[in-house]
Amino acid sequence: MGSRISVFRHLIIAAALSAAPVLAQTAPPANALPPPPPPPSFATPSAPGSSLPQPPPPPSFSNPNAAGSSLPPPPPPPNLRPKKATPAPGEPPATELPPPSPAPTPSATPSATPSATPDQNPAPTAVVTPGTKPGETPWKFLFDGKTVNGLRGLQKPDFLKSGWKITDGALTLSKEIRESGRTTGGHLITTEAYTDFEFSFEWKLEVSCKSGVVYLTRADSNQNPTGHIFTLVDDVRNPDGLKGGPIKRTGALYGVMPPGANKQLNDGTWNEGRIRVQGSHVEHWINNEKVLEYELGSAALKSAVQAHKARVNAGFGTKFKAPIVLLDAGDDVAFRNIK
Repeated sequence: MGSRISVFRHLIIAAALSAAPVLAQTAPPANALPPPPPPPSFATPSAPGSSLPQPPPPPSFSNPNAAGSSLPPPPPPPNLRPKKATPAPGEPPATELPPPSPAPTPSATPSATPSATPDQNPAPTAVVTPGTKPGETPWKFLFDGKTVNGLRGLQKPDFLKSGWKITDGALTLSKEIRESGRTTGGHLITTEAYTDFEFSFEWKLEVSCKSGVVYLTRADSNQNPTGHIFTLVDDVRNPDGLKGGPIKRTGALYGVMPPGANKQLNDGTWNEGRIRVQGSHVEHWINNEKVLEYELGSAALKSAVQAHKARVNAGFGTKFKAPIVLLDAGDDVAFRNIK
């Protein structure tokens, strides 16, 4: 009996001791600090009570050759077209922008050419030799002020050492007093022969001097050039021009036909001459004015030869392929822009 009472006593004491900490937890003293809040939950969005979404798992960089593994596919391209917004209650519906229209398909029928605007570059203008118009045959320079490419000496091959000189862009022939009236530098002849042509040049004569340009050229018995001569002379001071009359003055077909009254000369300076032969038609020009024209083989030309008793070579007035000659007539003369 006494042993049983002792056992019950020990059980009651053990139960009291085990219940003591529970009472301490459930009934804390009044001055104790509150417990810290629980850590935030990172449960999945479907879990009740969660506040933050679960972060995405890190990308897998596993071996692409391994079975069942692969790199994540690229994201689909973003839809740049705005979605149709749902209007709020009471607001008018928003108007959706129409899709861009497709590019026009070129038509086989050409449309009218639009007029040029200031920012468009105009078509380049064709570069032509001075004296020609676009579409015309450009001039060929026989002497350009520096080089003599289309002329040679008729009597003296090295004419630039025999009296002719290149001075200030011109071919000049100067005479000493003792050389006056004598051929020194010699005549200059073109390296090519011509049938239909337009020959242009500028010339300047010293006081009382003369020269000339021979075309449809032949050689006389002494190998001197003869033919149709565009006369160059000091009309009022040289005896030939002063006494010989209009048929021996500047612009005349020497000894045969005079120039027109419209002739205008620049005294003591440069003048421009031009000879044009097209078919049987011949023209003499001075300073952009046509001063003489005639027809090869015409009755008028034959009558003029007979009327003036002109000394001409056989075959004068007929057309053939021939060179052109600049004369050394024994006086000071200069030429430039020969083309």
